Amino acid sequence: MTVASDELETLELDLQPNEASGLLTVEATGLLEAHGWQRAFWVVLDESAAEDCVAAIGQRPNGEWDVARLVATAVGNVGETRDAEALARRDGWIYVVGSQFGGKSGPLLPRQAFVARFRESDVQRLDAAPVQMQLARPGLLVHRLVNDALADEEVALVELGDVTREAFIDQSLREGSGESWVDDLHERDVPINIEGATFRSDGTLLLGLRYPVSAEGRPLLVELEGVERLFDGGDAPTVLGTWIVDAVGRDGDMAGVRDLSAIGDEIHLVTGNLDSRPKNSVVLHDYPGGRDTVSTHWRVALPPDSHGGHIAAELVREFPDMHRIEGIAADTEGRWFYVSDEDDHVRMEHTRLISDA
Repeated sequence: MTVASDELETLELDLQPNEASGLLTVEATGLLEAHGWQRAFWVVLDESAAEDCVAAIGQRPNGEWDVARLVATAVGNVGETRDAEALARRDGWIYVVGSQFGGKSGPLLPRQAFVARFRESDVQRLDAAPVQMQLARPGLLVHRLVNDALADEEVALVELGDVTREAFIDQSLREGSGESWVDDLHERDVPINIEGATFRSDGTLLLGLRYPVSAEGRPLLVELEGVERLFDGGDAPTVLGTWIVDAVGRDGDMAGVRDLSAIGDEIHLVTGNLDSRPKNSVVLHDYPGGRDTVSTHWRVALPPDSHGGHIAAELVREFPDMHRIEGIAADTEGRWFYVSDEDDHVRMEHTRLISDA
């Protein structure tokens, strides 16, 4: 089902710094009641450290919206973090996933290669005592796991462009010489840019990649088992497989994932351009066909007993006038909400009423 953008309601939000990514429904009824909200969503801000990057957007019964920042204290492997891009929920934990990437012109930055989590039930009010946010900073471990899996599965990827290779692989090897994290970086690697995450019903974590894409320009979902082991000192997570999703929107010949949301084994994803700002973007220099791809919401039904392969996608709606849709989530009434990161503000969009009927 396609819904035109003029059928969307728009709300402008003041979230400083204004770099919103990810969207996840708040399920803690106590938190909703404490703030007088009928619905609310978690969102992350990628310009902040992990313990400062989470905010909640809540709607009152009169239709007015509030914005409040989560107060958290980092525990565990504490250190510098930036560029939170995705949110996911499992067993009462809210997971925050860093991009595992770097700047627009490289190099890879270990501070962006983190995973964090906090218990949603610990948040009684957003302005109450700080909650503990567990922090895992495993260097380029996730980068290594994904690269090894893509190679082992012989996933046909788009050829790594010369400028992108120099910026993210060669430059990182030079600048990281002598650092412990560089051991997980190999000359034949591709940089990975994670922008979406959601758990399947069996507990595996789907990571949506904005880059790389398949050789045909299709977005990739990497399925990870055991992400919780990053926090308890256990064995490293394992990659179970990779999905290649036939989900490229109009006006481009390649698309990356912008966010993911799961309803059982039905996965909803937003795909779009490989980078939103052409200036200094080495990715867009090498892949101009991924510059103007329309942001698009797709529906995918993953086979419950499978963990990879090629999969068809059903188009739900397009956003031809909004190139930076960064988050997707549904409320309990089945309405889909989207967050759009604009240059001077953050917009959240939702359909008036959408049902599969």
